[in-house]
Amino acid sequence: MNATGTDLPPLIVFPSKNMKEELMDVAPAGSVSAGHPRGFVQIGIFTEWLEHFVHFVKPSADDSVLLIVDGHYSHTKNLDVVDKAREHSVAIVSLPPHSKHKMQPLEVGFMKSLTHIMHKKLKRG
Repeated sequence: MNATGTDLPPLIVFPSKNMKEELMDVAPAGSVSAGHPRGFVQIGIFTEWLEHFVHFVKPSADDSVLLIVDGHYSHTKNLDVVDKAREHSVAIVSLPPHSKHKMQPLEVGFMKSLTHIMHKKLKRG
């Protein structure tokens, strides 16, 4: 979600080593997926997401973009991401540690609940 109220299709990380394309059958149009044994975002997955972000947002030197991320190492210690962001006029700001509850209310109030519901539904089968 951005400041104008628009959003981009998500990158969905599934807890799986081998991605099954059927998992994306009901995903929003334009969504992309990745698999990780524990469902975590890693450096390669975040790099893939940034490419997805740039593709949909289309930042440029005349119309740069601010991307606010948490301090996860895949966001902050990733030279591919830093280089790609600079190349495409994306300024990245990392939030201070342990500030999610104050600075990311969408993550706490919406995404946490959504994740909980999705896990319950996936366990049922």
